[in-house]
Amino acid sequence: MSEQHNLPESYDIGPHRKPVHPLEQPPSPVQGRPPTMAQAPALRVELPGGKPILTYALLAINILVFIADFILVSSGLGYNGVGPLTIYGAKVNEAIIAGQYWRMVTPLFLHGGILHLGFNSYFLFMVGRRIERAYGSLRFGLIYFISGMSGTLVSFAFSTHSSIGASSALFGIIGAWIPLLYHNRNVLLNTSRQMRSIIQVIAINLLIGLTPGIDNWAHLGGLVGGLAFTWFTAPRYRLQVLSDGRPAVQDWSSSAQAVALASIACVIIGALMVATILFRA
Repeated sequence: MSEQHNLPESYDIGPHRKPVHPLEQPPSPVQGRPPTMAQAPALRVELPGGKPILTYALLAINILVFIADFILVSSGLGYNGVGPLTIYGAKVNEAIIAGQYWRMVTPLFLHGGILHLGFNSYFLFMVGRRIERAYGSLRFGLIYFISGMSGTLVSFAFSTHSSIGASSALFGIIGAWIPLLYHNRNVLLNTSRQMRSIIQVIAINLLIGLTPGIDNWAHLGGLVGGLAFTWFTAPRYRLQVLSDGRPAVQDWSSSAQAVALASIACVIIGALMVATILFRA
């Protein structure tokens, strides 16, 4: 999507006043023939959105935590090459049962190596900026943490292995694209094709997650959590024509509703965690 001059996401409005991605322009009219309605020139319009500040902040936190853990290991503070931040922050079922509930969130900021950090950082940089611009920083942050905690919960319930990484939150972020496109299918063009592409990307990554050593339960939990939350909180775009005749898109969804639903989601996740702990105990 267009990111020129740090402006919000940019789309084009065709003759039917439906936005189309700049890379999906209608074909040029055949030489010698008058342009049809489908071939008429498109007008450019900007979707609501702001700078992806939170995405950059999360990237910085993940990198700084990784560097800090590496320095601590190099200083002799750790165990078998594992840093103390990872030791006391990873998802470890026995520790969670013992009452270390912060491990529901802290795994999202820990990574097992430079490749792990690099892949997740690249994914967050490429996808997170677009989702944050569409949803806004507040809702983007809620998606990130609710998806991450959902992934930790599912991993805790179905996997006995320890795990770290922001992948569960990232699966929730890419899943947030689907409700956004579906709820705005009457405003945005080519939503069906885009949703199919996103579903293919998700399926490929879930298949890759079947590789030993990867916590695919966390991926699946993050995806489901992100989809469920954004189904009710995705932006609802409406196309309007300004007084000067220019088209404009406005988001009529409510951030307050997203906060309320996030509170309910946290209560549900907490209740399921308590139930799982009692069952395990």
